[in-house]
Amino acid sequence: MAKYPINLALPFGILLALSTAINAQSSDSEGPIVRPELMRKITESVYVIPDNFVRLVPNIGIVVGNTAILIVDTGLGIENGSRVFETIKELREDKTIYTTITHYHPEHSLGVEGIGNDAIFIASEKQNQEMQAGDRIKNQFSRQSAANRELINNAPYPIPDILYDDNYKLDLGGLTAQLTSVGPLHTEGDSIIFIEEEHVLFTGDVVMGGIMPSIDQQHSTFGSWKTAITRIAKLSPQIIVGSHGDIGNQTLIDTWDTLISEISGALLEYHASGFSKSQATKELTSVLSQKFPDWRNDRRRMGAAVESGYR
Repeated sequence: MAKYPINLALPFGILLALSTAINAQSSDSEGPIVRPELMRKITESVYVIPDNFVRLVPNIGIVVGNTAILIVDTGLGIENGSRVFETIKELREDKTIYTTITHYHPEHSLGVEGIGNDAIFIASEKQNQEMQAGDRIKNQFSRQSAANRELINNAPYPIPDILYDDNYKLDLGGLTAQLTSVGPLHTEGDSIIFIEEEHVLFTGDVVMGGIMPSIDQQHSTFGSWKTAITRIAKLSPQIIVGSHGDIGNQTLIDTWDTLISEISGALLEYHASGFSKSQATKELTSVLSQKFPDWRNDRRRMGAAVESGYR
């Protein structure tokens, strides 16, 4: 998979953690199961359970403050959420547990109910609206495989305890988590989570390492995506944890800025040349596969990009 230059100013322990997470071998054989044994400490207070490049497994963030723990994304279904909960028990002590999501898709939200009965779930208003209307995608995921169906098991979307509009600042005790809505991009309710003191940013599907963008073809625009990337750059994060794929650093922001520009520019050219959507999808998939040969790419993602661009 694609490897990004790692900031050599980071302490060796962080470099080792990032390298280990990035070099994990992918496996889809057991289905979308969260693997807590892969958890790595990437800063003094932030841990990541990497997705291992398994489809429908997110990179799960665990941020440990003096008085509270924040879990970012939870896995597909209550069983995966319970795996995460078991993982944090040694870290918890008497700390309050908060959970939040980068977006509403089932592999990010349906594990919330497994994070203990007293966990406080925070979501944006838009994410809540999408969860309330989210049965279509949940059923779609369930039909994809027996493993998905068993994990989802008709689990309801969680009900937020705290709702926010555009921003929410969470005090974890010595650490501050800033939750910010940046959608519509991958979904209407995309959010990023910045841990200010640790300079770690959870970017959801807005910026990922080694995976092409998946665009909300009905609502997103390339202009709004560029705006979100500019907002991300202004935060000056040192470590980028996307929803899926490689953990990266500031260079990943520049890569995605260029990537979105190239996709947008190509689609303008294809449209002006009279390419059909099917022709544009085929050409875009081919071009980006050559430029980013190790990145996860598929016609579905590029088809959504074409739909958005042509719209």
